[in-house]
Amino acid sequence: MFTGTFDPNTAQPPVPKEGDLYKKVTVSGKVFELYYGYYEEFERDSIDPMPIYPDFIQNPEYGEDGTPIVTGMQDPCKHYYGKSGGDSCVDCAYFKSSEELFGLCTCQKNKKETSEATD
Repeated sequence: MFTGTFDPNTAQPPVPKEGDLYKKVTVSGKVFELYYGYYEEFERDSIDPMPIYPDFIQNPEYGEDGTPIVTGMQDPCKHYYGKSGGDSCVDCAYFKSSEELFGLCTCQKNKKETSEATD
């Protein structure tokens, strides 16, 4: 016979597995799926999987108006204008926060020319 009681205050949430969907995020009309995984191979032995964000430096993405989509944790570009002494995009005055760690770079020098702008 089961005599224990369930205490929601001490229950541990399940540990995510590599490849599990973390969530879907919509930024400037584009949907990004975030999955659990590792950024570096050595992390497998020391930490649980974490949400993996797109690498917008290697694979840039832009909103419909040509505004770059960025993550707050990525390294800043050459137009970085720090507002709090940090060293990532989230610390830049041009960073406009969106959902999760996603944001938009509002610096006009980084904006991609769109076909609408050239018509």
